[in-house]
Amino acid sequence: MKKYFYITAIALPIVTGSGWAQETTIQPTDQAPAEQTEGETPDAGMAGRAPAAGDMATESAPAEGMAAESADSETTVPPSDAVVPQQDSAEMLGDWLLSTSVTSPDGETIGSIKDFIITEDGQITAVILGVGGFLGIGEKDIAVDYSQLDIQYDGNAIQLAMTREEADAAPEYQYRDKETPPPATGDAMGATGTDMNSETGMTGGEAGTMGAAPTE
Repeated sequence: MKKYFYITAIALPIVTGSGWAQETTIQPTDQAPAEQTEGETPDAGMAGRAPAAGDMATESAPAEGMAAESADSETTVPPSDAVVPQQDSAEMLGDWLLSTSVTSPDGETIGSIKDFIITEDGQITAVILGVGGFLGIGEKDIAVDYSQLDIQYDGNAIQLAMTREEADAAPEYQYRDKETPPPATGDAMGATGTDMNSETGMTGGEAGTMGAAPTE
């Protein structure tokens, strides 16, 4: 009888412990994932809608316009008739002749070229020579016929069939005053003032209102 009691007392904690372990086992959750509605796309709001045909046409319009502008800019513009493409072999630059010394047939220096006399149709009729004086003091300007100049080596050597004494005795060239455009008339000035006022968009009353200090 005692042996049976001991065996029962020893076995009871073992059976009880096993049952307690089974009762304390973590049960799986009963919550099932939310059911997906038929036909619904997951995260439809975040993915965004597909672009409509009208939107795609609107986005492509600026690109097509830029491509057309680029093609127009690459179009070669024909040159104007007023453009001279290059210098001819018989042509010289005025800068080549300016300040160049003009000598007599004997190699004596007469003076240096200071300017040109040009007609309205672009023909050079004469050149201005500064002759006489010393270091620019007492110098005078005379004009000589351009066709009388023997220009060699693109202006590096210029001769004139004249002696220095003849150049000193020549009359001083008389310049005329440069023509200026007529001044603007009163009507034109008034119209300009009116346009300026209209562009500012301010009348005298508005200007006075803006200039007044706010009263408290």
